[in-house]
Amino acid sequence: MGKYIVIGASGDIGKQITWDLLNAGHEVIAHYYSANKSALQQEFLNQSVTFIQFDLSQPIECSPFEPWMTSHLNGLIYAAGTSYFAPLTDITQHAMEKQFNMHFSNLVKITQFVQGGLLQNAHGRIVVISSIWGETGSATESIYSGMKAAQIGFIQSIAKEFSMTSITANVVTPGIVNGKMTLQLNEDDIQQIVAQLPQQRLILPKEVSRAVLYLLDDLSQSVTGTVLRVNGGWYI
Repeated sequence: MGKYIVIGASGDIGKQITWDLLNAGHEVIAHYYSANKSALQQEFLNQSVTFIQFDLSQPIECSPFEPWMTSHLNGLIYAAGTSYFAPLTDITQHAMEKQFNMHFSNLVKITQFVQGGLLQNAHGRIVVISSIWGETGSATESIYSGMKAAQIGFIQSIAKEFSMTSITANVVTPGIVNGKMTLQLNEDDIQQIVAQLPQQRLILPKEVSRAVLYLLDDLSQSVTGTVLRVNGGWYI
């Protein structure tokens, strides 16, 4: 079957994507940074997965991948990210650089590193997990929203650049997902958010993963440069 790199594989969405790929018979190179490697190895025991660790908050200068990892690669899924809450007056240079490296600069670098391997495949795929805030913006999350918007612009641009090749590039923009990032909020804030949602529920990571698997499918060859919204009708 295929071989995929999942960046941010220890997060809620990235882990679900990793499991869904493995259950479909694929091989996964799973990136993580701060998660406990032993716990990950135990969770994915006897699975066709290779773990690779590096810090996305710092600039990546050289490829962190071994040659076999990117050779004849089927797809790159970039699911890494971390929120940052601060009013404009309180945003620090350090926070801006960290958000830039994690959400944009290293996305560009990793795409460069895997491009050759994707071109070796008849159906190369790039899928980035952005955010609803990359489309509509969020108060006190201006830096996070700005970087997520940059991901959309980048992917739509390279989709045009790759349009004469076998590579497709797409974005998935989830709404409020039931996971660690959302659960950083207090219970009252979560309930206030849920009350604003048309479906009155948080999105499950497996719903986002299902959208990703659709974009990875061979029959999605004509789907490129798209922004696939998974937000329960919150933003249309």
